[in-house]
Amino acid sequence: MPIDEGQIAELLSRQFNLPTEETQAYLKLLGTSDLTLEELAKEVNLSEGEIKTLVASMLERGLIIEATGTPKRYTPLHPRMTLTNLFKIYEKELVQSLRDRRATVDRVVNLLIPIFEERKPNSTRTRG
Repeated sequence: MPIDEGQIAELLSRQFNLPTEETQAYLKLLGTSDLTLEELAKEVNLSEGEIKTLVASMLERGLIIEATGTPKRYTPLHPRMTLTNLFKIYEKELVQSLRDRRATVDRVVNLLIPIFEERKPNSTRTRG
């Protein structure tokens, strides 16, 4: 059954902030044998400089690995491992985001407490 590459690219972009170009390159590698930079660039219609940047990012995210041999070739990781790697990156970023927000809450609370504690009673208010 053929897959909808656009749908997968959109889903991975939305859920894990994976650039569409990386999904497209991963899917090309998944459906072919290992490819060189030049071959991959041709498959995804990118320049030499663009493909080097793309491959570096894909290596860093854990989507592909460098295969043995000369010239250098790249091969996709198993889809389960790839998605696990994407999830771990997402999880790490999410936890850091929560920590950053918690630190912001603590800073703002510390700034506002003295104002709250030093407020003057309202003179028009009746005491009973």
